[in-house]
Amino acid sequence: MLDKDKFLKEFSISEETFLATGLQWKDLEEIYDDYIRIIPFLEKKADEFTFELIDSKAVHSVRRRVKKPTHLIEKIIRKGKKYSDKNINVNNYKKIITDLIGVRVLHLFKEDWIEVHKEILNNWEVAETPQVNVRPGDYNTELLEKALSNLNCELIIREHGYRSVHYLIENYIEEIDDIVYTEMQVRTVFEEAWSEIDHIIRYPYDLNNPILNEYLSIFNRIVGSADEMGTFIKNLKPTVSEGFGPFSDRELDNKFK
Repeated sequence: MLDKDKFLKEFSISEETFLATGLQWKDLEEIYDDYIRIIPFLEKKADEFTFELIDSKAVHSVRRRVKKPTHLIEKIIRKGKKYSDKNINVNNYKKIITDLIGVRVLHLFKEDWIEVHKEILNNWEVAETPQVNVRPGDYNTELLEKALSNLNCELIIREHGYRSVHYLIENYIEEIDDIVYTEMQVRTVFEEAWSEIDHIIRYPYDLNNPILNEYLSIFNRIVGSADEMGTFIKNLKPTVSEGFGPFSDRELDNKFK
């Protein structure tokens, strides 16, 4: 049973704020109880994504999570009118909330994304066009849009600097006889570090803090440079041999005399 007063206090939601959403607490209780019932089946599906991706050559690591029940209810209340206008209830919430299952796929080098992209499309049907989120100035936008059109992806310019590729995957789960969506995010390990720190610092109540935004923006630019350096070093490696580069031992000996 979801205790209303305790829940609102825990998430610092006033009674007035809740009433303004137009949501009915009875509907939220039903969603909460049903969601607890299906969590084991969502956990099983989340593990399947991990097992399928973890051994892929371009994948560095995979993280997965199933949304916590209280966080699901908090999200519905926070979005308020967006969900009440859709008449969210126990029968349709699994189709309206598209991140009940979240999967994070990390890779080392920016260009590794292409192989991860192919792996995802080979294994699952996407429910919408994949979205490639980039920071302004990261690429020549015209050239990038042309390249992404060949991959059937949509380019999104994020002013705040968020970088990631998003996939929405539709899953039919036999045990609950219903469809549940999985949000899959693909990014480099550097982008993951920035995104996690940004999320902890700003989300969801400090999104417009100018001081935090300025310093996180500087951090974001450093992350972009780190990814560029990773690619540069990767491309440099074939041109040099072990040790100090393409020099013989005698040449090295002469070079440092």
